[in-house]
Amino acid sequence: MKIYASSLSKLLIFLMIALVSINTGCKNKQKEAEKKAAAERAAKIAQAKTDLQALLADNSKSPEELERDLARIKAMGLNDPEVNALIRQVEEKISKKKTEIAEAKRKAEEEERRRREEEERQKPAKLSLNDYFTRIISASSANEANNYINDALKLFASPDTPVLIAIGVFGGEKDYDKPTTIRKYLEYLKDQKKNLNNIDNIVYDSNGKIKELELMRKK
Repeated sequence: MKIYASSLSKLLIFLMIALVSINTGCKNKQKEAEKKAAAERAAKIAQAKTDLQALLADNSKSPEELERDLARIKAMGLNDPEVNALIRQVEEKISKKKTEIAEAKRKAEEEERRRREEEERQKPAKLSLNDYFTRIISASSANEANNYINDALKLFASPDTPVLIAIGVFGGEKDYDKPTTIRKYLEYLKDQKKNLNNIDNIVYDSNGKIKELELMRKK
């Protein structure tokens, strides 16, 4: 019985030692895992700080690029006070950059609007076809009349654009004079110094140029 009790005691002692060893081993592994996790977190925090400081120093990136890089860092969920402070600084930089870009765009658009308005003010007033007719017949010289003729021709698809002159309406139908071209008609106005016809109809092409002109003899 003494031998059995002694053996049992030794077994219990062995089991206790084994349990202590296992427990110690588990604790050591847990500590190692905790140390590893802490080291990895510290490395991530250090890298995040480096990346955030780089974003603060980089003025070449657009707000969209900064937001993309910042989102990657925020997704790590480090929740470190220094990292959070740097994140706020980058967010402020993005907001400021967006404001500056919007203001620059607004100023550029305003400047472009003013430029167009100034160009319009400096442009000579557009003359209608009737205006050209009047100026050609009242020109003080042949050169002046020719200048108006050349300008008027720019309204037409071609100098040979047909001009129909209705001399009257008979039986419900128009009776036309011999067809002519716009260049010949303008030259006629220059020579005769008078216009006996009113504009009755204008036909335009797809480019906004006159491709046919119909006149009606004044009564």
